[in-house]
Amino acid sequence: MKNSKYLFLFCLLFTPALNFNINAQSTISIDDVLQAIAENNYDLQSARQNIKTAEILTSKLNQGYLPTLSASAGLGYNLNGIKQVFNFNFPDLDIQNIQAYNGNAGINSSYLLYDNGQRKLRNEKNVSSLDAAYLQEDNINQVLGFNAAQLYYNIAQAVFTLELLNESLAISKYRVQRVNTLYEYGNQNKVDVLNAEVDVARDSLNLNAVQNDIKNLKWQLNQLTLREDTNYQIDTSFELTYKNAQFADLQSKMLESNKELKILEKNIELVGYDLALADKVNSPQVFANGAYNLSFQKNSAKSQIDLNRSNGLNLGVSANWNILDGGQRKLQNQLATVDLQNTLIALNTKKNELNTQINRLWNTYQNNLLNIRIEQQNIQTNRVNFDLVKTLYESGQQGSVEFRQAQLNLINAQAQFYSARTSAKLLEVELDFLLGK
Repeated sequence: MKNSKYLFLFCLLFTPALNFNINAQSTISIDDVLQAIAENNYDLQSARQNIKTAEILTSKLNQGYLPTLSASAGLGYNLNGIKQVFNFNFPDLDIQNIQAYNGNAGINSSYLLYDNGQRKLRNEKNVSSLDAAYLQEDNINQVLGFNAAQLYYNIAQAVFTLELLNESLAISKYRVQRVNTLYEYGNQNKVDVLNAEVDVARDSLNLNAVQNDIKNLKWQLNQLTLREDTNYQIDTSFELTYKNAQFADLQSKMLESNKELKILEKNIELVGYDLALADKVNSPQVFANGAYNLSFQKNSAKSQIDLNRSNGLNLGVSANWNILDGGQRKLQNQLATVDLQNTLIALNTKKNELNTQINRLWNTYQNNLLNIRIEQQNIQTNRVNFDLVKTLYESGQQGSVEFRQAQLNLINAQAQFYSARTSAKLLEVELDFLLGK
């Protein structure tokens, strides 16, 4: 009864403080973390700037369907002199300070009528480049989410461990109180007291180490979410989502939705446009041209012509065709062909890597599910054993060492269960990454 009272007082003293700390901290879910990354992360902000650039390149101003129009104008002043000496009996001609004013103005316009589809191909490539920019943003977001999820569930694992260590420390402190009481009545020796105190110190050190690990993991998570403090809790009530999944379905989904595969497929499409443009680089181009020009010159009274003015409207069609380019078209075609082959090789290589990864992950995941079931049974066995040893220990039929070992066996079984469960969730995070989620 005396020992039960000590344990009751211990729980009474420490439980309110523990509840206060939990209540004072907000709990964030994995969805909250992913939303914070999407809103705040600098890498994603940079990727969105690239999307804006790609959107500008697809605008009407860059499609080549608008005509060009330019205007020019000029004014001038001339001051000239003429002196002519003839060989015959003609009077010399000597006129100085002949002034003249002149000016011109013109408007020129041009519009591309035909280029054998080059303009259309460039516009389609720009649209495809915009799609590639969105894929890059999705891929960056997925990589960040993958890293964040790993940190998140590692924190959850550390929280599980912290709970177990708190439980272990409470039991160890209870054991110290009991040993001290028995020592006072001569039923225990000093070695038992020291052993119990050493176990309390060890449990306290382990507890502090895990608390420090949690704080460090939270700071790493904050680098992705841009939070400024670690005063938050992790939602540890996660569920395993692929327990009943079929491997063939996951593999098919991976080949269909994997972000890296989609980027490589988009790169193949872009290289295809480069190849098509290389084939048309020397195609003829036809332009419609128009111009209106006005010029005048106002002379002084010393000139024979007082005013000279001209104006005219010019309309026409012009064409240019690069018949011989020194092999540049062939060179570009060859380079684009090599790029296309390299990208196809990269795509097939990535598919092979992904198939290997998903097979490895699936086998490991199934093994973790088996470990979870085994550890659940192991926890039940060790709990029954611990309760039995505790009863014997309290009645003096079992020693302190045996009680400590039963305590450690139960804690280790619980830790192994949490570890297997968290490992399975981390494997699901990797599967989500392969599936493009």
